[in-house]
Order: sequence, then structure tokens, then C-alpha cells
Amino acid sequence: MPDAFENPGEATPAEVARARYALYVESLRARMPGEQFELLMEIIRMWAEAGGGTVRLRMDGPERELFTPELQQEFLSLMGLIGAMQPGHEDRADHVVAHLGDGEHTKGAMSLVPPEVAADPAKLRAMRDKLEAQQSRRHSDAQTVEGIARASGMSRTADDGEGEGDGVP
Repeated sequence: MPDAFENPGEATPAEVARARYALYVESLRARMPGEQFELLMEIIRMWAEAGGGTVRLRMDGPERELFTPELQQEFLSLMGLIGAMQPGHEDRADHVVAHLGDGEHTKGAMSLVPPEVAADPAKLRAMRDKLEAQQSRRHSDAQTVEGIARASGMSRTADDGEGEGDGVP
């Protein structure tokens, strides 16, 4: 396999994308604290194993402290570099992380977008509004489910952590 950086004219787009990703990961390894780099690589592994898309993470206190906005931004950048490895999606390597701003239900929202979208405040606002509407629905749905669970005696809010109903956890 030709070296994508030494002989760029001989490398396939997929080889260039893999080399870009590898170089970026090595630069992260060199500049990030070890624990934070390890967490980022674990999250990338979980995301890739799940086939991309949305992944829900449960983190303990120390992990939550390491999951800074900067780490989240690097996660998005890596997602773009991984996406660029797919034939026909090489342009994803050029996507940038855009900060969408805060809403009532979203704080510190970021998204990986093409550069022209990142430069368009109206498009970024529309993205944030869409995300805000989704989060608002999720919040409302969660409140409804909790209300039903409380009314049926299945709520896990009792002191012992168990519901007061029929023993169903």
C-alpha cells in the first residue's frame, strides 16, 4: 500500500482518509491528557461498534469531568474523519464543528457541519431550533412517563429505591 502522505498521487481516496484519521489521532494522543485521550478512544470505539448514529453514554463522576466541551468537539471531528472513509463522503473530512448555542433544553450544543453551513447563522439557528424541539419533546415525554409510573405505583422514588406498587422494578 503506498504511503498516502509520501506519495499522494498514488494513494486512493480511502487510503488518504485513513492516513488523515491516523495522523489526527496521533496528534490528539500527543496533546491530550492520557485519561482524556483514552476516554475519547473508548467513546469512538463504542460509537463505531454501534454503527454510528446516536449513542447514549453513562459516565461516572471522573469520566464526566473528563468529557469536556473540548473533548466533545474532538469526538465530532473524529466522526467526520471516520465518515470521510466512506466512498462518496470524502468531503466530510472538511466539515467543521459549529457551536449551535443554548436553548431552554439544550446547552452547549455542537454539530459537525460543512463549512458553508458553519458560516450561515440562520442555518445554525435552524439546527439549534430543531434540536431544541426534539429535546423539549423528550423532556415532555419523560415527564409523562414518570407521571404514569407514579400514578401506577411503579415510580422508583421511594427511600429504598423500589416502587410501592406490585413489586415490579
